[in-house]
Amino acid sequence: MTRKPDTEMNRLLGSCRGAVAEEIDAVRADLDRRGLAAPVTGSDGVRVRGTGSARLYDWTLPAGTFGIRVDDAVSIDTESGSGFGFVVRFDGVRNSLRIATDASLGAHPGLGQLTFDPSWLLEALDSRLAHIEQSPDKFHVATALKLFGKTFPGVGERAPESSDPSELNDSQVAAYRRVLGSEVQFVWGPPGTGKTRVLGHTGAALAQEGKVLIVAPTNAAVDEAAARVVDALGPGAIEANRLLRFGAGLVPGSDPRLGVDAAVTRAENLRPGGLSRAIRELSDRLGLKPGADGEDLAIAAARVQAAARSTGDAGNAALAGRVSAAYQAAARRVLESADIVLTTLARLAVRDELATLRFETLLIDEASAVTLPYTLFAACLVSSRVAVFGDFQQLPAVVQSEGDLSREWMRRDIFRASGVLDSTDGLPSPRDRLCSMLDQQYRMRPAIRGLIGDLFYGGRLRDAVTDTPRSGELVLIDTASLDPQVTRTERSRRNDQHIEALLQVLELLGRRGFRDVAVVAPYRIQVRELRKLARSRLGRAAPTDLEIATIHRFQGREKRVVVFDTVDAPPVASWFLDERRNPDFPRMLNVALSRSQDLLIVLATVEGLRRTLPGDALLNRVVNRVIDTGIVVDGSRIADLHHVLERRPEI
Repeated sequence: MTRKPDTEMNRLLGSCRGAVAEEIDAVRADLDRRGLAAPVTGSDGVRVRGTGSARLYDWTLPAGTFGIRVDDAVSIDTESGSGFGFVVRFDGVRNSLRIATDASLGAHPGLGQLTFDPSWLLEALDSRLAHIEQSPDKFHVATALKLFGKTFPGVGERAPESSDPSELNDSQVAAYRRVLGSEVQFVWGPPGTGKTRVLGHTGAALAQEGKVLIVAPTNAAVDEAAARVVDALGPGAIEANRLLRFGAGLVPGSDPRLGVDAAVTRAENLRPGGLSRAIRELSDRLGLKPGADGEDLAIAAARVQAAARSTGDAGNAALAGRVSAAYQAAARRVLESADIVLTTLARLAVRDELATLRFETLLIDEASAVTLPYTLFAACLVSSRVAVFGDFQQLPAVVQSEGDLSREWMRRDIFRASGVLDSTDGLPSPRDRLCSMLDQQYRMRPAIRGLIGDLFYGGRLRDAVTDTPRSGELVLIDTASLDPQVTRTERSRRNDQHIEALLQVLELLGRRGFRDVAVVAPYRIQVRELRKLARSRLGRAAPTDLEIATIHRFQGREKRVVVFDTVDAPPVASWFLDERRNPDFPRMLNVALSRSQDLLIVLATVEGLRRTLPGDALLNRVVNRVIDTGIVVDGSRIADLHHVLERRPEI
C-alpha cells in the first residue's frame, strides 16, 4: 500500500497534538506534587450569593494539605448536576474552598467530587485537533495554513464603508484598515497603545460582513474585549442580542447582560417559544406560583426542574427534561443568531455548542499568552480572516512541560511561529505589511515610556499625549546599606530587609495620599509575607487601592504607582532574574515595569546585582537607566523619598 504523503496541515496537527500530550504528562506530575492527583471529595456544598450569572459554591475539604491555587480549573460532579469552574478563594488553614461555575448545582449540593486535573481541558483540545485530522473537509484548514505562514495570505488595506472611528489615532486607523483588507494581520500593541480599542472597532465593523469569533486566554481579557465591542456597536446592541459573551458573569466586572442566560430571556420575552411554554406547563402542573416579574428564564427553569424532581414523580421528571431540552435549544438559537461571539479558548474547545459553530472572522486578543494548539484549533473554525492582537514582549502562556515538542509548540506564540519577527533584533520589520504596530502610548509618563520603549520596543514607542516630564517619575531605592539577606523556602525566595523597606515606602505613599499603588515581585513567598505584614502593621495607613502580587497577576493591568521589588541579593545567584537562564524573564520584567502610569520605584541592591548578574544583563541595564535618568534614594534613608513626593501632586 502506498503511504499518503504528509501535508503541512498534518504536520502542524501532529506536532501540536504531541506537544499537548507532553503537557498533559507534566501537568499530572505537578498535580501529584500538589496532592491533587486524585479527585477530592468536598462536603457541605452550598451556593452563596454571586454576581451576574456566576454561581458561587463553597465546599469544605477533608483534612490534608492541598496545593490549591486561585484560578485552578475544577471539574465538579454532584448528585444534582455537574460542570466545571475555577477556584476564586482557598483557605488552606480551614480547608475551605469557593468555586465559580456556570453550572446549576442547586442550592445545597452537599457532597461533590472535585477534580483539579486540568489535563481534561487539554484532552478536550486534543480531541478537537484529532477531529480536524479525521475530517479536514469540515474545517477551514486553509485559514490555519495562512495564519501559520505555510501559505501566503492576502494582505492589503481597506477603508470602512463609513468613516474611520473618530477616536482612533493614526497608527490605530492604519491597523484597523489593514485588518479589514487582509486575510491575516498581526496587530502589535505595546502597553497603553489601545489595542483592545482597535479590536472593538474591528469586531463591530466586520460583524456587518459575517459572524465574528473573539477569543482570549483569560476571562478578564474576554470581558475587556466585550466592553470595547459594546462601545463600538453602540446603543441597542445588547438588547438586540447582537453579541454574546459565553461564560459572562464568572468573574467580577463581567457584564451579565452579555451572557447566554440573559440573551435567552430577552429572546423569549420578545417572542415566547418552547422554553416559556415548557416552564409554564410544568409550573401549572406543580401548582407553583409565578416567578417575580423579569425573572431570568434560566433561574425559572432551574426552579421548576428542582421542584419537579423533588416530587419523585416520573411524569414530572419527564416534563423537567423537556424544560432542560427547551433551554438548550433556546441557547443554541441565540448563539447561532449572534453577530459576535466572545469566549475563552478553553471554553471554545470544551463546549460542543461553540466548537461546532463556524465563523467568517477570528480575532485573537492577548495572543502572546495563547499556546499554538489552541490557536490552530480556533483558526480552523473561520473561513475568511484572522487578526492577531497582542504583544510578544509580554507574558507567554504558562506551560509545565520542558519537552522538545512543548518548547516549540506550547512555549512559542503565533507571532514567533508565523515568522513575523525579524531574526536580527527580534522585532517585526516596520516594512512588513503582515504586522501593524500601534506606536502611540497613552499610559506612561515620558521618562517611564523612555525606559520601556528603548529597552523592549527598539525605540519605536512614542507618547500620544505630550506633557512636561515631571521629576521623580523614575526612582531607585538602593538597599545595599541594609545588608539584605535572601531566604529560600517553599521553592521560592524572601528578603526580610526588602520587606521592611517596602513597608516604609507604602506608609509614606499612604500618608502622601497616593491611592492606586501596586507592589510587584517575582517570588510568591515575598508577596505573601508582604501582604500579611501590610495588613497587620499598616492597616488603614496603607494606600487605599494597594495591590501586592506576582508579575503574572498584573498582565493587562495598570496602576498609577508601581513599586518593583527585585528581592534577590548576594551571595545568592539571581538565576530567575537572568535572561540567559530564564528566557521568559525579559517579558516578565517588561510587564512588571510597564504597569506604571505616573511613578515607577525600583527596589534593588545595585552592587549585588552587578556581582551576581552579567554586567549587560537586562535588569542591570534597567537599574543603570534609572540611575542615569531618575532619582536614587539610599535604602537606610527612605524618609528622603518624602522630598521626591513633595514635588508631585497627590495621585
